Amino acid sequence: MTGITPEQKLLNVIKAAQAKFRLKKELKIFTKINIALVTLIIVMLAVFLKDIVSSNYNIPQLNVTLPPQRGEVLPAALEPKERLNKDEIAVKEERPLIPKDDLVKDFVLLGVVEGKRNQAVIEDKKAKKTFFLYKGDMIKEFKVYDIKDGKVILDYKGERIELKI
Repeated sequence: MTGITPEQKLLNVIKAAQAKFRLKKELKIFTKINIALVTLIIVMLAVFLKDIVSSNYNIPQLNVTLPPQRGEVLPAALEPKERLNKDEIAVKEERPLIPKDDLVKDFVLLGVVEGKRNQAVIEDKKAKKTFFLYKGDMIKEFKVYDIKDGKVILDYKGERIELKI
């Protein structure tokens, strides 16, 4: 006799079946996790590709003109221009044809909140809105240049316009 009873043989068969069942169960969980991870990667890849395709990235173009070689003639467009003095340089500035007061006639400075960063409370009568602005913020075409006690200085195309309470 081999020394193994029928009960032990049955017990060994049951243990083997249980081990296979546990293995199948763990394999199912592992498979589900893998499917979820692959799906997540595909979604992330799709979003990334959509962002790349739909974006218009402005890649700057370098226009490099190399100096002419000896004996080579420059095209007329590349010939050196006459140098101008600082006084001769004409700067075209867009100056408003409207007086400064008319530019801000719809703005009313309601108050200045002083603190770590001063805040201006400006009402736009035309738009019927109240704005709470910090230095550097924009209101229409105006940039808040500075906020001081009882007044706000706005910048409009390089010109400073002051609003007082």
